[in-house]
Amino acid sequence: MTSPNRPAMDPNQIDKPHSRILELDVLRALAAINLVLFHLTHVYDMKFGALQNAGSFALGWEWPFGAYGVELFFILSGFVNSMSLLRRGKPTDFVAARLIRIIPVFLLVIVANLWITQQTPLASTPMSTGQFLANLTLMPKVFGYECIDPVMWTLQIEMMFYVTLVVLFRIGALRRYFWGWGILTILSLLVCPTLDSMATNHDSTAWFQMATSLRLLLLLDFVPLFAIGFLLYMIKTGTGKKWQNILGIAFASFVFHSIDHGKHNPLATLLIISLVTACAYGKLPILRFKPLLYISTISYALYLCHNNLGCVVMYRFNQAGIAPNISLGIAIAFSFSVAIIVTNRIEQPITKFLRARWSRYRSQPTASTHSVELGLIPKQ
Repeated sequence: MTSPNRPAMDPNQIDKPHSRILELDVLRALAAINLVLFHLTHVYDMKFGALQNAGSFALGWEWPFGAYGVELFFILSGFVNSMSLLRRGKPTDFVAARLIRIIPVFLLVIVANLWITQQTPLASTPMSTGQFLANLTLMPKVFGYECIDPVMWTLQIEMMFYVTLVVLFRIGALRRYFWGWGILTILSLLVCPTLDSMATNHDSTAWFQMATSLRLLLLLDFVPLFAIGFLLYMIKTGTGKKWQNILGIAFASFVFHSIDHGKHNPLATLLIISLVTACAYGKLPILRFKPLLYISTISYALYLCHNNLGCVVMYRFNQAGIAPNISLGIAIAFSFSVAIIVTNRIEQPITKFLRARWSRYRSQPTASTHSVELGLIPKQ
């Protein structure tokens, strides 16, 4: 545990505020590619394969490793967003930067899904007004609705992580981070298995639903992964005792595998942690592959646009008599093309505009500053 008086960050030990770790960008690209392959092979076949002309979607192969892309993404998020917040030191600027990056394209995709979800094979369940409005909040499950695009459940978790991170910062729990993350991780270990074991007999009771909502709001199923990312950043910046941080990572990993019902292989988790660590220290320059670096720039749009739209495209081409693997290739190419257009023509111009507006707003003198300048308030 860190000393009570020791700050969580030593500014002299942190890299330059605007430097980027390119290998971490590449990991984000690899996580996005992993999800594209997972959703358009394994998930598509489970959901829609029986609708195809031949009675099954016979790719002849599948990519079933989507869960590890999510695991990598959340650990990366714990590292990168902790770095972003602690370097800025201003939660308002951190939240503004995240919302500027996420909200505009997200809202555009949600509106586009009003049409996309009416297409075969997605049109089995009409979208209600309540579901649409709940999805506009980025956290529909909090209001009892499903995500319009199933892949967006991870974005809901990500948004709640930002809230958790800022709250921990505000209450000083990132200075004594073993207390902050430790309490949440222990709650994960105690609450998640308990509620899972009681679900069959008590899932319809008011208290169980309230406990489940609290579990969701506190991110108890995913706190260990975000904690791992945070502790990796502590090691990278030389904050705290390394052996304690490593022990914290080991404990968080143990908790994660204790509550995930065997969905993840512990060896894969060890590999992911090792990969993120090596990339954080710049030990894998081979990953600085320009095509992958470019994919990292379009990864957010690719994440939002590949699933529902890709399923519709693949289904249409396969129904027209195109072989499954060729239909898959067309759907992937189409998803990447849409992501490139959305990133270059929509996301980047809007983000640039909003960042400039925010920077201008933040640089404006406050009312008290004006008062000092006018002599209404004496200078201290």
